[in-house]
Amino acid sequence: MIYLVAKAAVGLVLPAKLRDLSRENVLITGGGRGIGRQLAREFAERGARKIVLWGRTEKCLKETTEEIRQMGTECHYFICDVGNREEVYQTAKAVREKVGDITILVNNAAVVHGKSLMDSDDDALLKSQHINTLGQFWTTKAFLPRMLELQNGHIVCLNSVLALSAIPGAIDYCTSKASAFAFMESLTLGLLDCPGVSATTVLPFHTSTEMFQGMRVRFPNLFPPLKPETVARRTVEAVQLNQALLLLPWTMHALIILKSILPQAALEEIYKFSGTYTCMNTFKGRT
Repeated sequence: MIYLVAKAAVGLVLPAKLRDLSRENVLITGGGRGIGRQLAREFAERGARKIVLWGRTEKCLKETTEEIRQMGTECHYFICDVGNREEVYQTAKAVREKVGDITILVNNAAVVHGKSLMDSDDDALLKSQHINTLGQFWTTKAFLPRMLELQNGHIVCLNSVLALSAIPGAIDYCTSKASAFAFMESLTLGLLDCPGVSATTVLPFHTSTEMFQGMRVRFPNLFPPLKPETVARRTVEAVQLNQALLLLPWTMHALIILKSILPQAALEEIYKFSGTYTCMNTFKGRT
């Protein structure tokens, strides 16, 4: 135990060796826009061998694919709804036949409806759970077996800090992200005895993409939204460093600590004062 703590402390001071991506085939769900598009750019810039994009909107996928190809990286796209289990398995088979083995899977696809429980349509609630949570089950089951055979693979989950600290007005999203966090925590521990295969969970604060357009906090200068470029850069770095958990920004660690020690009444006052309690009232993002 003391050795592991000391090793982690040294890692914070001395620069660690980054994983070489030149032999890696990367698949990014929700890869056509937002953070997914930035992830594709970042992996390409860092030398990934091939990049595969999944999504539901062909126009966005085409645009991103062309951009990545212009950067000199082989890139392919496939139309796939990760919330549809059979579609995932069929598309995964097509990827293996056309592109080859996927060694880095980035589960980034997500939707948010931005409504309270009583204002939410039942089908919309199911859609969030199918895409945000169950989709990760299906993609991981589709690609993890081959990673284990090759003893080379990495599963990445682009989650959200809302998995650990929920807000009103996004009950579908917060619930699905909490479930996805538990999925990744269990998966990460289950891979400890699997040589060459690891996992990374990324929990970013509000990011300035069209998905959460209109979301407002009371002190935007104190809690500015993250740039998707920043989230993508730090995510790829975490993969290269084999980092299991990444909270963005670092101040989110303080939030988690406060939640574990403060009484609920105190937390509620903090939510109200910071604007967290009403931040989704102005939501008009993409669902």
